Amino acid sequence: MLVVYFLITIFLHICLGVYATTVGWIQSPSHGNMQTFVFLGVSNCFSFLFFFSLQVYRVRKYQNKFSRLFIFHYLRGKPKFIWFQAISNAFIWVIANISTVLSFKFASHPSTIQALSLMVPFIIFFFSKLFRVTKTLPRFIFPAFIVSVGGCLMMIFGAAKKAHQENMKGTNNALAILFAVIFDFAISTFFVFQQNICKNYKVPVEALLLLVMQVYAPVSLIISFASKENWKVFKDFGAAEWIALVFLAFGIMCLSRLGQTKMVVAIGAALYSSIQGIRLPATMVSDYVILKADPHWPLQYIGAIIVVISISLFLGYQAYADKKSKFVHFAFDPFTFIYAEEEEFEDEFTLINPVKNAELTYQMETLLSDHEDDDKNNGDKNQFNLKNDFENDFDNNNNNNNNNNFNKKSESTESTESTESSDSTESSEIKKLDEIEENDRK
Repeated sequence: MLVVYFLITIFLHICLGVYATTVGWIQSPSHGNMQTFVFLGVSNCFSFLFFFSLQVYRVRKYQNKFSRLFIFHYLRGKPKFIWFQAISNAFIWVIANISTVLSFKFASHPSTIQALSLMVPFIIFFFSKLFRVTKTLPRFIFPAFIVSVGGCLMMIFGAAKKAHQENMKGTNNALAILFAVIFDFAISTFFVFQQNICKNYKVPVEALLLLVMQVYAPVSLIISFASKENWKVFKDFGAAEWIALVFLAFGIMCLSRLGQTKMVVAIGAALYSSIQGIRLPATMVSDYVILKADPHWPLQYIGAIIVVISISLFLGYQAYADKKSKFVHFAFDPFTFIYAEEEEFEDEFTLINPVKNAELTYQMETLLSDHEDDDKNNGDKNQFNLKNDFENDFDNNNNNNNNNNFNKKSESTESTESTESSDSTESSEIKKLDEIEENDRK
């Protein structure tokens, strides 16, 4: 069964590789010509409705409170700083995803942007050390990062030379690279903050997911209407454009996210992340098939091989080495809202039936949260009862101490009296003996 999960994971990564090219194609002036924020508004509204319906079903199935769908239910009583961090983290996610969509739009070869997005695991480890989430950096991170950056530079120069030779319309590789770098740093910050919110303050990832979508969809629509984008573009859509939109909005943003969550539970976040290098060749193939953008030999091919090998070896080593360490495994993916420690995936039952195990975990977390709510609602009463119990115990202890002291005092008095009586008896006997001796002498 693990082999099946592994193959499904490879398929999901390939789909995410094709996603990069499809996003660029649907926004290209010579193809779909769809405005950026029109696309984001439509796809994210659809994605939000999908996940919201899924969570409503789970709430009704387990007869939970409807308020559990929203992050504010879990932030009650938490410090104001965590409220600010959760909301700001949602906007960081919005900035990251808008940046990556724009980078695919302006890139002559989306595979170059895909290679840059594979640098996210390195940045997450650096940020985790910077924000003191982890105490040390993983082994071999510096040589792997340097080699990967070198491969990315080779791909960038190859794409720039190809775009300059063919004068590709609507492309701006410098702007695309800028947006890609913004994405890398923003999504890394999001993951580090997410770990702090979800792990240290017990906020479920589902609630954080819905918060992000509640912010992402309205922001996209507001920007679209404010910039007066053309919403009549749907009238000019052909079959290819509609297929691409359904693939992006439903296939990637809904089914792919859901599938990734299940696969992370099934094979572990470390192993899931170590396979993501396959996205780069998938994007290169889709660039050639969809955009007719064949790589410039030899720079892009060599750079792609270097990036795939270095990132796969590094993350594969982490998946192996972290079995004995305490590093937190992330699913290094801009579409996955899951993190987990290695202890969660060592149980054999998890590998046999991950879906059932995830549902049981959800029920258990809900039950514990219910008890926490009950304790909070009855907090004053419990505190009053505890106070009375403490006072009663204190009084009882004082009474017992007084009784013990009285008993000790009475015992000491009795012992003193008995000692005095015994002393007086002995003295009278001595006197009698002396009198007898004197009589005998006479």
